[in-house]
Amino acid sequence: MARKIHSVLAITLLFASVNGLFAQDKMAKTATSDAPKYSLFAPNNQAEFGISVGYSTLIGDFVGQPGVGLGLSIRKALDYTFSIRGELGYQMVNSEAPTNGAFPYLGDVTKNTSGTNANDPRIISSTKTNLLVANVDVLISLNNSRWESGARTINPYVFGGAGISSVSTKVNVSKINPTTITGLTTGEQDLVIPGDRNNGSLAPMIDAGVGIAFKINDKMSFSIEEKMTTLFGKRADLLDGYEFGFRDFVSNTNIRLGFNIGVKDKKTTPLWWASPAEQMNADIAELKARPKYDPTDTDGDGVIDMLDQEKETPAGARVDTRGVALDSDSDGIPDYKDKEPFSPVGYKVDANGVAMVPKPNYVTEADVDRIVEAKLAKFRASLGDLPTAKTVGMADWFLPMIHFDLNSSVVKNSEYGSLEAVASVLKSNPNIRVAVEGHTDKTATDGYNQGLSYRRAQASIDALVKNFKVDRSRLVLTYEGENQTLVPTNGVSYMNRRVEFKVATSQTEMSAPTKEMKNVLPFSASIPSSVDT
Repeated sequence: MARKIHSVLAITLLFASVNGLFAQDKMAKTATSDAPKYSLFAPNNQAEFGISVGYSTLIGDFVGQPGVGLGLSIRKALDYTFSIRGELGYQMVNSEAPTNGAFPYLGDVTKNTSGTNANDPRIISSTKTNLLVANVDVLISLNNSRWESGARTINPYVFGGAGISSVSTKVNVSKINPTTITGLTTGEQDLVIPGDRNNGSLAPMIDAGVGIAFKINDKMSFSIEEKMTTLFGKRADLLDGYEFGFRDFVSNTNIRLGFNIGVKDKKTTPLWWASPAEQMNADIAELKARPKYDPTDTDGDGVIDMLDQEKETPAGARVDTRGVALDSDSDGIPDYKDKEPFSPVGYKVDANGVAMVPKPNYVTEADVDRIVEAKLAKFRASLGDLPTAKTVGMADWFLPMIHFDLNSSVVKNSEYGSLEAVASVLKSNPNIRVAVEGHTDKTATDGYNQGLSYRRAQASIDALVKNFKVDRSRLVLTYEGENQTLVPTNGVSYMNRRVEFKVATSQTEMSAPTKEMKNVLPFSASIPSSVDT
């Protein structure tokens, strides 16, 4: 009866597997695809951890009784069709002697070494066999022979493999004939096979089967399997304790829960759920969707309209590789509108892009008025000596000064607006020359400050020539070191670290100091927190 039941189950599973091939067409149309993660061949995909439980029975010389089968497995795809599964399992199968009266004698097991059955009148009425199995199977997915696109939700498969099993068989022994032979044990006892090791010895085994799996979600699946297992060696026909000439089989019908393992964002779903044509179809669709090349550049900024994210950039405005107008200081105002393209970082800007830098808190308005008035006085005195003074207004001759960081001769970005004003005066008045005069505060030695003021004047001239195209011959380099401070202090002073621009009258070009002291800055005094260094 048990053999008939398992034959029906096996046929039912095989039919369901074949039917799944045809049902797959409809399911694939509605299944959610994760094709963007796939490559054309075998991508890095998740493994599956499985837990199985089922019904096991013995197919042999005795009548098989219901048993149980358990298993833990790990499955990994080799490609879209083939996968490999390693499993540790436990099978418990029971059997009873036939009811037709043909009870096998225990002596039948040992007759090759102990003589005839008459020497051992005991019979075997039932058996209990436990198998601990470690095996590796190769699984073949049947639905991936079809190349339609779409994720799979049904996976019929066949499998087969080999492994090793630890076998332990117990037989229930009784006597049916009175005898004078003594020392014969009855009841449950280990089956002893002449020439073989005791219970628990290892034997090679093979298995084969068929199954069908159903995808529950992206993390879990459910499957039904029918598996047949047989051993090799002396115990191959003794799983039921009786040797009749042909090996015994263990049939196991089980249900299995599979859980995908691996980081989903880095690995695709196991390949037996995927279509090998998925990425190919996606790539073809992507190629078809690509726009045709069009070299049109509406705003003439050098970036074609296909790539241009700002197609109406004004003529002459500098743009980046996306065609967007440059904003060098990232103040939200593009350079072509920005009156201060290199505003200092950290300050708000006005509508023209000019940084609203607060006045230093250590210089008062009275100080500024005094400084400006002193400069205007010098300017008025020098204005009368110029042959072209009558042709320009007073405002055209007011030239700004620029300031430097402590112990630095590098022109800061925030000072380029002042340099641009100096350049504009020179360009609008081609007959004048400008004296560029460097100064320092008194925080170092006089010898060192002479060289520092010279370098500041030279850096200012270089910036005017390089960035604003001023003719070098129209600039006269002079320097005063720490001799002409604006703020009467011997400490750190932002106002004293400056370069002044004056309309040249009788000034002559000064050469670099013949001997400049190096690295002798006596910065031992602490700098007040209110001083901008």
